[in-house]
Amino acid sequence: MKKFKIIIFSTIFIFVLINKAFAVNFSGAATAYKITMTYLELCESGSTDSTCLNPLVIGTGDSGPIDIASTTAGAAAGNYGDFKKVPFGKSYSYYQVTMKREITIAGSVSDGSNTCRTDGDNESNYSENIEGKTAGTASSVTVFMAFVSTSLDSDVNSATAADGSGTSRAAGTVTSGDGFLEKRGAFTQPIKLEAGRIPTLKLAFGTSSALGYMGASGGCATAGGAAQGLYGGKPDVTATVIY
Repeated sequence: MKKFKIIIFSTIFIFVLINKAFAVNFSGAATAYKITMTYLELCESGSTDSTCLNPLVIGTGDSGPIDIASTTAGAAAGNYGDFKKVPFGKSYSYYQVTMKREITIAGSVSDGSNTCRTDGDNESNYSENIEGKTAGTASSVTVFMAFVSTSLDSDVNSATAADGSGTSRAAGTVTSGDGFLEKRGAFTQPIKLEAGRIPTLKLAFGTSSALGYMGASGGCATAGGAAQGLYGGKPDVTATVIY
């Protein structure tokens, strides 16, 4: 059986904060952004941002931390899925990846007058943003992706289990206490294995605006809350299919 030709690009940084429930007052570059994948599925043609049809599991288990701010992120992510499991003749237009909501991030955000840096001495939880510091060097801190909400964009939802065996919330819903996030994304064109026509998959990650701050200007060190403090935006991945 012929295999996918997998080429990973991780030097193109195109991280975009696009979720209205992740709405930012300011955003800044993350110098570290470590995610952990736990489950990877391909979704048949006809899938949407909110629905993964007839998912095909191609990756399971804890990936370990992958720093998508690093130039080696693409290679690490590319090694996670086993594309030999993709059958000939079926078409897949979306992927769905399950990740831990807990991430490690470092960076700073500025509004032109005030700069807020991540502070490793602080702690976050599943339902709150985190306070930062106004001086010194940004240090890595644990934060959580996505606010507790029922009105996020439809390409994300939280889940209770790492491997698809638990409860997956409705599209756009993140429930307090859920430890995992399901993220769906479309390929630039469907993946379909056919004789003599083997696709190349290129992945691009980015962190140029990956650290967000919401709240009052000058409130960096204010105790974090649902509408105050630093947070990590949802990962944006561009999955380009080339024949």
